Order: sequence, then structure tokens, then C-alpha cells
Amino acid sequence: MAEITRRENVLRAYRRQNPWFIPSMSDVDVCIPSVLEEGPTCVGKSQDGWGTWWLLLEGQPGPMPDEKAPPVLEDITEWRDVIHFPDVDKYDWEAGAAADTANWDRENRISSCIIVNGMWERFDALCGFENALCNVVAEPEETYALLSAIADHKIKYIEKIAKYYKPDKIQLHDDYGTEKAMFFSPDTWRELFKPNLKKIVDAAHANGLIYEHHSCGYIVPILDDFVELGIDAWNPVQNPNNPMELIKKYKGKLTFVGGYNDRLFVDPKATDEDKKNSILATIDAFGPSGSWMPQPTVGDDYVYFASKAIYDYNKPIYDKLGLSGELYAPPSKDMKKTAVYETAESMKK
Repeated sequence: MAEITRRENVLRAYRRQNPWFIPSMSDVDVCIPSVLEEGPTCVGKSQDGWGTWWLLLEGQPGPMPDEKAPPVLEDITEWRDVIHFPDVDKYDWEAGAAADTANWDRENRISSCIIVNGMWERFDALCGFENALCNVVAEPEETYALLSAIADHKIKYIEKIAKYYKPDKIQLHDDYGTEKAMFFSPDTWRELFKPNLKKIVDAAHANGLIYEHHSCGYIVPILDDFVELGIDAWNPVQNPNNPMELIKKYKGKLTFVGGYNDRLFVDPKATDEDKKNSILATIDAFGPSGSWMPQPTVGDDYVYFASKAIYDYNKPIYDKLGLSGELYAPPSKDMKKTAVYETAESMKK
């Protein structure tokens, strides 16, 4: 068999083309472009380019808008006069890309840029979460118009990132659900969000990029829509969605990034054996699918176990195929998960 690369193996997973073995997340280089004025700019309290105040506290897994700060947008009917979209042309994209991608290994790994605060996350950050939900119900036309304008702005990011960063993949963050249900009905999502998300997905593909959509919570009712839109991958595939059943339905249609029983690792009643058996069951179910990137959505104490189990699963397959070249670096016992914002250059200021 011809020599393959780890990079090609990852790409085959994202393209649902049956990788030779389960790819490793260690073969994905990731950054949040440091030039973007999205979200917090430091640990503590900071204001982004849209005027939203954020809190990112020590030990906090992710940032949240500061609830004590007044919302940027109090009356949605005035958004055209109130909202000032950051000027993407003023950023030094060339310098930012050079710094952020300096350690990328484009020969052996794929590369990915994360755009935080998609349409809904930016919308609720501007309005406040409760007001945003009220706007969806009371002012659907203005909500749609603002979401559309935000989508157009995200497309500008995608075009600039494609030109200067030249990644293989874009990952857009936009949560749509709680653990039990979506924030809004599926029909409301289809009316207000779906047409605008299509613009974003199409723009990513037009620029030669794989499109991965991050959406926490329960979103099963719109997964068929994800497939229809041409979304390539979805993460983190949290347990309320019943990933073990979903992989049967969406195998070959949607790449799952994650899929472990993440709730088990915060359950005080779960034993060590429960957690390890769950990891092994996930690998057995997802490994043969040809549509899986095993992002370790497990507890920190189990990242090594999950990674080692996949490595051990892969090794005999790799050897049997007679593949040449390095599989990938064996997992290290001091492995830990990396939070999204720990990858942002702006956090180092």
C-alpha cells in the first residue's frame, strides 16, 4: 500500500471517507485568530470589539458575558444605529497569521481556526440571554435581520482567515441547546437561523474549508438540517443526544467530534470502572464508523486512558495494513484537555 500521512488520515475522517485508523486530535493544529475582537481579551474582565463585557475567571472553563454590565442592545428595533460591527479590514491579518500559525505542522497535521460567538452567541451577548429569547418571540423580523447581519460579518472573518491563515477547517461556535432541550423550537431555528447558517457554511466551502459546527446541548431535532446544509462535522456530541444511536443514523453523513458520555465524568455516583467501560464502548461503536474524530470529552483524569485505548485499538490495524511512516506519538500520562481559550494568543497578554 502506498505511504499515507497522518494528515490525510484526519482529512478522510472529516470527509467521511473511512480513514485507515482512528485519527488523533494530536494531529490537528488549532488557534483562535488573535486579531479577532471576539470574546475576552484577558483573564478577568474585558470588553470586546462589539462592546460586550466578558468575565473569564481563573479556573473557569469558559468566558461568560458580565451580567452586571448593561447590555449593548436594549431595544432590538434600534440595532442598526446601536451596533457597531468591528472593522475586519483594520486588523493586521498577515502578522496575526504568522504568529498564530508559526508552530503548525502542515505536512503531518491538519489546521483549524476557531470563530467563537456565532450568530446566537453574539446575539445573546449583545442583548442579554433572557432579552435575546424574548426578541426571538416578540420581534422575529428584527431578530432575523440582525442574525443575518451577524452571519455576513462572520463570512468576512472566514474569507480573511482563508486568505491569511490558510487552514483546512473552520470551527464556528454557536450553542443551541440546554441538556434537555433546544433554546427555541426547531421550527423557530429553521426560520431564523437556518438560512443564515447556510450562508456561512456555503462561504466556508467556497473558500475550500471544511466546516465544523460546535453546538453544546441537545440538538437532535435539527441534525437532519445540519446534513442538508452540508455541515461536515459537529462537536462535542454531548451525551443527552444519545450519540451511540446517532452514529448509526448519521454514519457517512456527518462527522462526530466527541461523542463520549461526558455526563458520566461529572456524576459522583459513577465508578472508575463505569467510566473506563464507557470509553471503551464508545471506541468500539465509533471506531469503525469512518466518521469520527475522538475529541476527549472526558474528565481530565481519563484523557490518557481514552487516548491510550485508541492508540492500542489502532496499532494492530496500522501494522496489518502494512502502512509505513509513524502512526503518531503515543499518548503521554500527563495529558490534559486544553480549554478553547487557552489556545488564544490574546490570553497571553
